[in-house]
Amino acid sequence: MDVEQLLSCELRAGLPLARQLLLYLDPFAFFKDASCGTTLVRERNLSYNRGMRWLLVLYLRRWIAIAVALFLAIAPAEAMAAQASLAIVPAALAVAFCIATTVSFCIATAYLLLALSKGT
Repeated sequence: MDVEQLLSCELRAGLPLARQLLLYLDPFAFFKDASCGTTLVRERNLSYNRGMRWLLVLYLRRWIAIAVALFLAIAPAEAMAAQASLAIVPAALAVAFCIATTVSFCIATAYLLLALSKGT
């Protein structure tokens, strides 16, 4: 499926729930591959990606909110783990927080790199 077609709300509404969830979390699903093809295709895809970089702001906010929620959930999970034998829960939340933080960093980096002009 072409990424430009995914921008249509009607098309996304008809997708299975698992695919919709993937589109909700994958910040680069709406971008084109600018690393393969002819020079003209790569330049056109890069131009498209630069035009669509505003989408990364939405995903950055989403992933930062996920990271904050996971970070705030660690302390209550530790308290719960002290009462029951659920020591894996705080560790899992900490790992998920690290993943969300890393994804946020990658999104911010991609946003900044797409802002660079060809000459720099």
